[in-house]
Amino acid sequence: MKPNMTRLSTAVLISTTLLISQAPTQSFAATYEGTVDTKILNVRSSSSTTSSIVGKLTEGSKVTVYSKQNNWAQIEFNGKKRYVSATYLSLKPSNNQVTTQSKKEYIAQENVNIRSSRTTSSKIVTTIPKGAAVAYLASYGATGSWMKVSYKGKVGYVASRFFTSSTTTVSKQTASVNYSAQENVNLRSGSSTKAAIIGSVPKGSNVSYISSHGSWFKIKYSGKTGYVAASYFKKIDSGSTTTLATTHSTNASVIMKQGMFKSAKTVTNIPAGAKVTLISLHGASGSWAKVTYNKLTGYIPNRILKSTEKQTVISQYTQRKTAIYKTKWTGGTVLKTLELNTEVKQLSDLGSWVKVSSGSITGYIPKRDLADTKIVEKITPYFAQKPAPMYVSKWTSSKVIQTIPSGAKVDQLEVYGTNRSWFKVRYANQTGYVAARNFALTPPEKYGTEYEAKIVVPNNAPLNVREKPTTVNSNSVGTLTTGDIVKVKQVLNTKWGMLTAGPLSGRYIHLDYAVPVTVVTPPPSETGNKQQVISYTDYSYSTQKMAEYQVAQIAQTDAHKSKPAYLPRAWVKVNGTTGTITNPGLTVISNIGTAIKSSASTNATSLATAPKNAKLVYLNRQSVGSTIWYKVRFNTIEGYVLPKTVVGDASILSEANMTSHRYGYINPGETVTITGSEGTYYTVSYRRPSGHDIRVFDNTWRSASVNDLGRYVNPNNFDRNSKEFYQFLDLSKSAGTTASILNDALQRSGKLSGTLTGKGQAFIDAGKKYGINEVYLLAHAVHETGHGSSLLAKGVPVDQNGTALINSSGVRIYPERKVAATVYNMYGIQAVDSSPLTSGARYAFEQGWTTPDKAIDGGAYWIGDGYINHSQYKQNTLYKIRFNPGYPGEHQYATDIGWATKQTANIYNMYQQLDAYTLYFEVPKFQ
Repeated sequence: MKPNMTRLSTAVLISTTLLISQAPTQSFAATYEGTVDTKILNVRSSSSTTSSIVGKLTEGSKVTVYSKQNNWAQIEFNGKKRYVSATYLSLKPSNNQVTTQSKKEYIAQENVNIRSSRTTSSKIVTTIPKGAAVAYLASYGATGSWMKVSYKGKVGYVASRFFTSSTTTVSKQTASVNYSAQENVNLRSGSSTKAAIIGSVPKGSNVSYISSHGSWFKIKYSGKTGYVAASYFKKIDSGSTTTLATTHSTNASVIMKQGMFKSAKTVTNIPAGAKVTLISLHGASGSWAKVTYNKLTGYIPNRILKSTEKQTVISQYTQRKTAIYKTKWTGGTVLKTLELNTEVKQLSDLGSWVKVSSGSITGYIPKRDLADTKIVEKITPYFAQKPAPMYVSKWTSSKVIQTIPSGAKVDQLEVYGTNRSWFKVRYANQTGYVAARNFALTPPEKYGTEYEAKIVVPNNAPLNVREKPTTVNSNSVGTLTTGDIVKVKQVLNTKWGMLTAGPLSGRYIHLDYAVPVTVVTPPPSETGNKQQVISYTDYSYSTQKMAEYQVAQIAQTDAHKSKPAYLPRAWVKVNGTTGTITNPGLTVISNIGTAIKSSASTNATSLATAPKNAKLVYLNRQSVGSTIWYKVRFNTIEGYVLPKTVVGDASILSEANMTSHRYGYINPGETVTITGSEGTYYTVSYRRPSGHDIRVFDNTWRSASVNDLGRYVNPNNFDRNSKEFYQFLDLSKSAGTTASILNDALQRSGKLSGTLTGKGQAFIDAGKKYGINEVYLLAHAVHETGHGSSLLAKGVPVDQNGTALINSSGVRIYPERKVAATVYNMYGIQAVDSSPLTSGARYAFEQGWTTPDKAIDGGAYWIGDGYINHSQYKQNTLYKIRFNPGYPGEHQYATDIGWATKQTANIYNMYQQLDAYTLYFEVPKFQ
């Protein structure tokens, strides 16, 4: 079992210039009225979130709107033209403004749902049949994408793209007006980039305009009616014609097919350099071209065509570190990696992608990564005062990009927080966020090599451990006693040393009281060319304290899965053998609190934020697809929260009394199976659903007690000749084995190895590359994938966002979504307990693990960098990875208290296949 890890998506910033070039301005001649639709709305000096705030508007305030552009509205504020986010305005035309929305009646062009709020996940009030008329009440959104309407006495919200005005004379543009495509443009089923692509309009083609929908046109082209982005079209005079520049040549020989797939029947062979006539483009990204050649018509890949038109080449500059891709897909082959402010030549604009050249390389870059000017940065050099994690966002709970070593120089780019608590920095060609407290304008003290020393103080007096390497203004943060063995590094040119292990790591002692020692290890036991070398590391606390540290965290065990679990009768309503939890108490367990949403949607307005440990009252629940939401009351506010952010107050107990060990909590409204009764308690069985917090009781995985932990945290419980002793194996040292031996060991295990079969060399290569024992890597993969049989090992199809397209049973879901890639995760990395398949596949997609070998290599880097060779924690044994005795309760890999010992059988068995080796063990020694 592994812990839930919150991941925050990296924000993608698009320049204002780029956005303005893609969407037309909608003018209202200062006669449009807007009403503020949120509690507080910032008024800014310009249309950018980086511009200064010049005032605030409260909910219900009325403003005069001059224009709308993208997501911004220009308004009148204190006699001046200012800007607000148009998303939070509801717009109503004045009496003298003639627009399509000034008419009070609209006609449904399809069967349309009226919803209770402006989101497709909200409750359906009723359905409006195609052709029915509705009364218009108001518009919402930056482009008026939602309307408030009344239909047969029911009021709600509808998507405006499905309606047209009942009066055609109100629009100055009519269906007879034609437009010409300025680029190859996708034809979609709706006015959104998320809508399905139903065709393509080639550059230069004329289309029949039908109606406008914000920044979209509804048009008719080649017998199909759909929606296109208006910014790619130019109005043409009535009666004029614009012909498609159809002359193209082939840049390679190609087979013309009867259909748009490789297995279609061959029409003819077209040689390289042949002239063809382009008729139309097809496919989700215009990947197929319909052409004529020698009076024959058929389909060829669009990439084969080369236009005879002269292309306009302009210079563009990268706005961040980016890549040139072989195709228009960020998961595809990278041809070249470019640093910030690299100049490239733009060959053509393809919507959200740009075709570019850089030197001899030609490929594609996302448009968001380019601009026509360089970024000018203000850079201040800072130095890391100790190993410091770099995060993807300004939260310590977000993903760690890398750890910046002590003394490293970084470029400080920006400062955040009222107390300047966060820096945006660049280090080792990566940009992210760091805690400012870990950095200074001068380098830290320089240290010598690490060594072990014995504390010797006259008269056995205690030795103060100080927060700084000085007695001046440096508080004592603890003490050591004569005889203590410590690891220490000298602060060069001083008589002070920094402790490098144990709970006082990073603090300082005076070296006059520390005598260097040589650690004497037990003599190795040899059998032929096989031997053991055992060293011991001292820790200044007991195994009892170690167990208490672990219980204070999330520690789970499956050792009690067959034992009864008790629930007080007062907290459950029983119907037959099914019990429903009635205790309404909930506690917020998320470290950042939980947002109380106005509706059951992550996009809904946040009414308030309930902090960690806040008490909520459960009211009921709502299902949105496969997602469960709880409706709760927080003080006087009612709204919705996700189950993973809270935990119920009802306890599941190990015995039929309230003072017994708690196996876990259970949330209100959940149903359990009643298996028996004892006094005022029921015995129950319950399977924790996906998406619930790990503190919730599960019949198999239950919260561990101090006694449970004592069996695993005490090294004296493991004989040096046992398999379980391999949890102390130093994983930073190679086993010196071969690929054939690893492959034979897999085969002799007698179990299915799936995609692990024959991958011995991949594990050896990854081990050498990242300084990790190759036998351990293979054993870890065998354990996490069930000998290569798990879905993450077999390969999970995902969509373009990395969402798994199969469920935990391997059944295809979201059939309407295309498979963007198949990903692999051989070590179960980020496969959190609440949703292992979904989270594990998404992380693999983000890392580009599209083959088993990539997953083996990438996962090895993650394990080595994050644990075994971590600059601060140095968790080089399975025991350290699980329990981290130097920092107990911090940076621990798994929640299963038996995780370390469960890995050892595979490691032990594989070592038995080797003829010669030296085993290096590092064993903790507690007080």
